[in-house]
This record gives sequence, C-alpha cells and structure tokens, in this order.
Amino acid sequence: MEQLISIELPRLSLVLPELVVLLTGFVLFSLDLIYKRINHALAISVSLVGYLLALLLLVFNWGMEGETFYGLYKRDSFSSLMQAFMLLLTMSLLGFNYLYYKSKKSLYGEFYYILSFALIGGMFLVSSYNLIVLYVALEAVSIAFYILTALLRSDFNSKEGAFKYLILGGLSIALASYGAGFMYLYSGSLDLRYILTHVGENQYFLVLGLVLFLIGFAIKIGAVPFHFWLPDAYQGAPTPITAYMASFGKLAFFAPVVRLMPLVQEHFAYAWITTVAIISALTMLYGNLTALVQKDVKRLLAYSSIAHSGYILAGISVAEVIGLKAVIYFLLAYSLMGFGSFMVLALLERVPGWENKLEQFSGMRFSAPWLAFSFMVMLLALLGIPPTVGFVGKALVFMSLSFERLWWLALVMIIATGISTGYYLRITVLMFMKEQTNSLNLSVSQVEKFLILLFSLALVLLGAVPIILWSFVSPSAENLFMR
Repeated sequence: MEQLISIELPRLSLVLPELVVLLTGFVLFSLDLIYKRINHALAISVSLVGYLLALLLLVFNWGMEGETFYGLYKRDSFSSLMQAFMLLLTMSLLGFNYLYYKSKKSLYGEFYYILSFALIGGMFLVSSYNLIVLYVALEAVSIAFYILTALLRSDFNSKEGAFKYLILGGLSIALASYGAGFMYLYSGSLDLRYILTHVGENQYFLVLGLVLFLIGFAIKIGAVPFHFWLPDAYQGAPTPITAYMASFGKLAFFAPVVRLMPLVQEHFAYAWITTVAIISALTMLYGNLTALVQKDVKRLLAYSSIAHSGYILAGISVAEVIGLKAVIYFLLAYSLMGFGSFMVLALLERVPGWENKLEQFSGMRFSAPWLAFSFMVMLLALLGIPPTVGFVGKALVFMSLSFERLWWLALVMIIATGISTGYYLRITVLMFMKEQTNSLNLSVSQVEKFLILLFSLALVLLGAVPIILWSFVSPSAENLFMR
C-alpha cells in the first residue's frame, strides 16, 4: 500500500533532448498557424537550432543512465547512440528538402513540425520497454510517415504509396496492439522486462502475444513475407522522405526488436533463432533477386532496403552479445548508406526529364563527376566492398553467424551478396564505363554538395577505421545484455 501511494518526482534531465525536440515541434506548429504560410528559411533555422541543442544535450550527458516516469522511459548508452544518429539524419534531411520540394512545387509549412513529431516518436521508440509508450511512439512515427509520403502535390504515385502504407501500417499497429494485449493478459504488466521473466500459467498467451507483436514490427521493417507495401511507398514518396524512411525508419522500427532480443533469447532461444533465421534468409534472397531485375533505380534501392533488413535480421537471430553488436553496427551503417544513396536520386530528380531509369546513368561521370563518384562509394558500401562501413557491417554479421554455427544462413548471406553484385556494379559500370547519352543540367547548392561528399567520406572513414563506431556500439550492446 505504501508503494502504491509513493510519488516519484520525474528525472527530467534524462528526457531533456526529447523535451527540446517536442518544444521545437510546437514552436514550428505555432509559427505555421500565426504566419499562415511559414517562411521556410525561418522554419529550417528553428528546426536546426532545436535539433542541434538536443544533440549537444545528448553529447554532454553521454554517460547519463537511468529510468524515470515509473520505468516508462529508460536512458542508456543504446538510446543515446540511436538518438544521436536520428538527430544527425534529421538535420541532414533539412539540408536537402527545400530545393527538392520547390522543384516539385510542393512546399508545405506542415512538413517541418510533422518531421519533428516523427523524430520525437523515434526517440521514444528507442528508449522504452513499456508497451503503451512503444505503441504511442510507433503511432507518432507511422502517422508522420503516412503524411510525409503523400506530400507531393498532384502526384498519383505519392498518394497511392501513402494509401498502401496507411493500410498495411494500420494492420501492423493493430497486430502489435493485439500482441500487447495478450502479453498483458499473461503477466498483468506492461513492462517487457517483467513480462518476459514472469512465470505464469498460460504461456500460450505469451507466445501468441510475442508472435503478433513481432509481426507488427516485421511489417514496419519490410521483412518478407510482410514487405508488400514497401516498394510502392518508397517509390511514391518524395525521395528525401524515402531516404528518411530507409534510414531513420530502420533505426526507429528495429530498435524495440533489438531491445527485446536479449530478453527473448533467454527463454525462447531455439524458436527465436529458427524463426528469425528463416525470415532473414527469405528477406535477403527475395530483396536481392527482385532488385536484380529492376529498371528503375529508386525501386531497385527500395528492394535493396528489403535485402538489408534481411542482413540485420541475420544478426538478430544470433543468441549472443556478438550478434547484438553486429546488429547495432549494421543498423547504423545502413542508415548512412541508405540515406546517402537515396539523396543522390533526390538531387538527380531536379534534372528536367529525369525518371531514375537505369540507362539515364550512362556516362554520368562526364556531367557530374563528383556526384557519380559519391554514388559509386555508396553503392560499393551497400554491396559491402572494403574499405567501406558496409564491409565491416557484413563481416560482423558473418562472424556472429559463425559463433552460433548458423552456417546455412551464412551461406545464404554469401549467395545473396553475390546476387546483389549484379545490380550494384551494373549502375557503377553505366556511370563510369559507358558513353554519355544525355547531358545533365544539374543545379546543386553548396550545402547539398557538402552533405553528399560528407556522407561518402563517412562511409569510407568508418570502414577504414571501424573502431570509431565500434567504441560506441560495443558498450551499448553489452549494456543491453546486462540490463
């Protein structure tokens, strides 16, 4: 009884970055209401100041750990690392969005505060074990993505992609909610840590709840056979948003599964390894085989994103801390590779007549050599060629599979990577070894050029000196296993 009436003062210092992002969103919303049509320079400035402040708060309080709001929120090294990448990706997106939407005649003031609400949802998704918090955060990210996907004026593909995303996204939320309901029925708690250590009578409620909960997230991450919405939504969305969904979205939607991974493996190791490994193999093979026959490069990269979900799932199937380290490393690496590669397409789409067709990349090195070189680096990183960060990520996943003796999955991974060689190298050959078929009249701002080159450099630097990223990833993974 004494415990029931005890009042805990919230440790607001733990959630300061989220509070700053939330405040930024409300400021942007208020400015849009006051000015009717918000000045885009003002909106970008306010957004950057807010996100930079949140990032600085994270950096200067990096070692801070603890829980608040009665265990609803947890700050640890894993959440800090993921949130830092989320903030960096969101700030980078702001460097590309204005000229892209201006060229598409689709400038909306709503974009800025909807983006803030997606960011705050993602930051909470990586910071909680509580089912209610996860549900609300999942909804915040999902609803923001539905709107952002449809934000191209008079574009049928954009509306179609958003509609499909809305229908299957709603299904995933419903399944995750049913799963949460069964888990609560089993344990009487909303905390995943308690649910998965509780010894109850009706274990089938727990198993059913976990299965439904994980299917909900499998739809979000585009794992086969729950991937049908992804190619259409990625192709129809404004390309900067596609980049954001492929990078930020993967971090946000995989994070709860990563948090769940050590807990589930303690009790359902065999079922977990078998199920996740089979889904991983199907996802790697399907994503790469389908990408191989694509003629549209944006759609090709969408299928490549599905294949990379398979590589990440391969790491998740390993019931060891090395698997968790490989997963976190690969997630962060893909967020950079995916964001950069889609952003190259976003720049090219401003060229009159550009449709992302394969043949349009012929001889691109003659018209835009720096962009062709950057795109080549990103494609080689996605393929996993040394010394890029993609190579380190795939090598870590392969090593973790060998620890678990999942040789058959390692073989599938090698075969899938071999298949992907065909389409990544085909684009590279077109850009550098074919004659130019059309001249690109490309107009790029200095900020956009700087960001593209920065992403290319980061992919090589983090691959050549992997200890930079590893020194953050390793303690985060060990911390999750120790809890």
